[in-house]
Amino acid sequence: MTDMVYGIDLGTTYSSIARINDLGQAEVLLNYDSNPTTPSVVYFEGGDNVVVGAEAKRVQLSDPDNACSLIKRHMGTVYPQEFRGQEYKPESISALILKELVKTANSELGEEVSKVVITVPAYFGIQEKEATKQAGQIAGLDVVGIVTEPVAAALSLGIRGEQPETILVYDLGGGTFDTTIMRAEAGRVEVVAIDGNKTLGGADWDDALAQLIADKFVEKAGLGDENPRLDAEFEIELLGHAEDTKKSLTKRENATVRCRYLDKDEQVSITRADFEAATRYLVAQTVEISQRVVAAAEQKVPGLKVDRVLLVGGSSKMPMIDAALREQLGWNPASTDFDLAVSKGAAIYGQAAIDEVLSIDGEKVDVAPDAKEKYFLGGSKTLSVTNVLSRGLGVRFVRRDSDELYISFIVHANDTIPAPPTKITAATTADNQKSVAVALYEQGGERESEVPEDNDLLQERQLPIPSLPKGSPIDITLDVTAEGLARVTAYDPTGGQTIDVEAHVSVLSEQEVAQAAKQVSGITLRS
Repeated sequence: MTDMVYGIDLGTTYSSIARINDLGQAEVLLNYDSNPTTPSVVYFEGGDNVVVGAEAKRVQLSDPDNACSLIKRHMGTVYPQEFRGQEYKPESISALILKELVKTANSELGEEVSKVVITVPAYFGIQEKEATKQAGQIAGLDVVGIVTEPVAAALSLGIRGEQPETILVYDLGGGTFDTTIMRAEAGRVEVVAIDGNKTLGGADWDDALAQLIADKFVEKAGLGDENPRLDAEFEIELLGHAEDTKKSLTKRENATVRCRYLDKDEQVSITRADFEAATRYLVAQTVEISQRVVAAAEQKVPGLKVDRVLLVGGSSKMPMIDAALREQLGWNPASTDFDLAVSKGAAIYGQAAIDEVLSIDGEKVDVAPDAKEKYFLGGSKTLSVTNVLSRGLGVRFVRRDSDELYISFIVHANDTIPAPPTKITAATTADNQKSVAVALYEQGGERESEVPEDNDLLQERQLPIPSLPKGSPIDITLDVTAEGLARVTAYDPTGGQTIDVEAHVSVLSEQEVAQAAKQVSGITLRS
């Protein structure tokens, strides 16, 4: 093996780290608590020392103002947080988690590994992916690649079959939900269609269960319209009970929760049926998204049939998920190592990249005739991963008849990437126009919308042009790479001027990344 790389599942609620061991197997590394997963919680113990993981999660209940969780839901957005008088971006908080994971793994192995592959939800857009990469850079890591969680899961679970098969990955994590349909065989994964919701996950089931427990307590204690959740001590205990009760109801039909508020002390009984009724609307959302992704895949590949459904993500363990997919969709989902498949797959992807046997652009990888087959690639010598675009990309135009701004989508969600350059011809909108605004947008909602406000502006630049009459041609070309990054080229054939508008953009500038890296490097970490 030429070098080592870690695969990191940077989860909303729990994270894990893996590598390819000396036997060629993907192996998850245990943390200091001898657990394979680490809570994605950061507690700011002081101005320059931070706790990450299980202890941070415990302390968060009693000191929530100095702790941060679910930060993944805010990646790629402006969401500054202040702790102990210092401001932290989402990328910096994620960097602290990444840094602690790598530090612990290096300590376990006695190595100094800095190369990593980090996973992201399939439904993450360009800014969220770039923010995740920057989090790794802020942590002082060499980010070899970013890979989507369902693809990582498929690499871990679906490339060992003797025959090619079509796999649907149903990935319900702590804070995000993805569905992905792909073709898989030894050494090859080809994504057909993806769909998801980056703000739907196990944390929402926890919230619903907490409210269910509170409602039952209010009724049993005779509190009437009084809301005990406004009491900080009650709320702290309630949130702790909710997650524990969810795990208990995964294995049992009922659970008992002790609730205390003022002079009231009651034992509240929660059944699995109660929990399932209270969260039926959440399950329905995942079913709808699953139906959408199948429809999208069938539209691309008429006659497509799903051979295997894989459940991934810790929240997929809930019996209601298996039941809904069987009863409502007629599927026969297969259980997996729910929490660990993604980091294992990231390690596979990373090792293939380090060993220079990975192709993500459709090009064939040349290997020596005597190259050995790799166990972690299902017996293949190389790995080919073909992905699709998670959201449509378009350019802003002006309607000639009304001067109304609108977005014209040039490439669409679930288009295979890399996408060949697509050229269209636009025109100036006024006489003697001196410049043309070229703006690149990413689809903001579940469906494409021509309304600019419904989408996310990625980048905008001005193309200077000579004084031209109205209607003079401007050539626009959109090019999308295998990583899902986009570039628009605008060309004025009259004046010969060209500009490039690249969507390799993020909330943080290079200077801000450097400043964040300096801030994080001065913090002492412990688990």
